[in-house]
Amino acid sequence: MDNKVSQTRQAEDFLEWLDSDNLIKYMVILSPPKIPLTCFPEIVGGILKQVLSKEWSALSERARNYVSWMSSKAEAVDMLAPPPTGPATKGFELLAIDLHGRSFGGIMEQCKELNIPSVVIRFASLIVTFLTLRLLRKYIAINQDQVPSLMFTQNVDGNYLNYPMALKQILKLFPEHKNRFYLEINEYITEDYLNTIRTLSNELGIRLVLDDSNKMDSAVHWKLLDLADWIKIDFEATRTLEQLLIAGHGPQILEHYENYAKGAKSPVIVFEGLMEKSPLKPFFQENWKHPGTALYYQSRERLPIPPWDKYFGLLQDYKPEEFGLFFKGFDKMILSE
Repeated sequence: MDNKVSQTRQAEDFLEWLDSDNLIKYMVILSPPKIPLTCFPEIVGGILKQVLSKEWSALSERARNYVSWMSSKAEAVDMLAPPPTGPATKGFELLAIDLHGRSFGGIMEQCKELNIPSVVIRFASLIVTFLTLRLLRKYIAINQDQVPSLMFTQNVDGNYLNYPMALKQILKLFPEHKNRFYLEINEYITEDYLNTIRTLSNELGIRLVLDDSNKMDSAVHWKLLDLADWIKIDFEATRTLEQLLIAGHGPQILEHYENYAKGAKSPVIVFEGLMEKSPLKPFFQENWKHPGTALYYQSRERLPIPPWDKYFGLLQDYKPEEFGLFFKGFDKMILSE
């Protein structure tokens, strides 16, 4: 079989794999006492073999197995101000988690031990994110839950942008990224990536979030504002704001973020790491008046609120030292109907 025919056959295989009615056949659910994570090892490995063929072929069998069994966890992003008139949850940031319940730091340690390049694990995480999202959307449709404004995000750094063709191939396999997904531009992105980001955005209709924008290079920050629908404030800045509020600097906090909202013209500012009992929550709810920008908040410890309690559980119920939400094992009987 020549190379062109082989590539065509692989593309047809992917389309069959990724059809939401067939996706259940390739899903594996881990049962307690392990966290019941949803995994797609056959599909993840198959896609990586095509889009990162050189890097994939260099991996050991143990390394390929580890990467293929990557899963995803989530942090809810909820409406803070003005008060929501509909569902409070507006989206989820999706993050990598491995079979042992380890978050990104632990994953990178394991990758170092297995000689797995950073780019491979990052693309594996992106693939499993889209697979889980596609399956989740099917489950939502079955349950007839109405969530038209829900968005999903994942962090993107130079490891992705250094492989634009691989990123293009994956995004083309999952066209829902155009209306249900944001790529979060990492705070460490430098100006030399701006052309790549704009080209990808224009060619593929990518929608962006500026992650940890308070730590981002100011030139990059302001040059990407026209592409960004959300701007995120990192958890350390959120902690500082809490301390300033307790110290009596509430008016200055409001003035700063109202001025920022006017200058940035972003429709949404997200405060990461804002807990349910934080004094910032009622403060912003009661005092935020800028009509052009809504405030959201994100927490790794937030319980899933209805209808999301049907789809998500607390990771810390299984592994107390880790935080976030995990996708519950989906009911195969329901999904096969």
